[in-house]
Amino acid sequence: MADYIKQVRAKVGHMPLIMAGTIGILTDDAGRVLLQQRSDFTGEWGLISGTIEYGETPAQTMVREFKEETNLTVAVVSLLGVNGNLTLTYPNGDVAQWLCPVFLVKQLSGKLNSDNDETEALKFFDPAAAPRLFNQQHREALAHFIAGESGYFD
Repeated sequence: MADYIKQVRAKVGHMPLIMAGTIGILTDDAGRVLLQQRSDFTGEWGLISGTIEYGETPAQTMVREFKEETNLTVAVVSLLGVNGNLTLTYPNGDVAQWLCPVFLVKQLSGKLNSDNDETEALKFFDPAAAPRLFNQQHREALAHFIAGESGYFD
């Protein structure tokens, strides 16, 4: 969590906040989608995602999150859609409504590595056979991707 968010949480506690984040979809040459087994929702799978830090653009956030969580350097290819219909309660009691652009990204360099505090495992899955993702926002982003839909807003 960014220091900015920690500072805000120190003042407001667990009360609901509107948060801005990003969600990314990366595919391999076989069309499989990269998923992350998350450490904050133990054992649950999701797309690569994260909170926009103060002063950062959504595209910069997406590039940073991929580097931090996967060790891959990526570039944002396109905006697939925007999702804002998720309110999430975290294990620590924090509540947030998330507004997230969903990006298609491409890998530029790096070797996949899950050795970080946010990731238990990383794996490419056939989109139609992916495990159930940890929240509705990630499930909707993947469903839109599978359907070939872009420009959506939920």
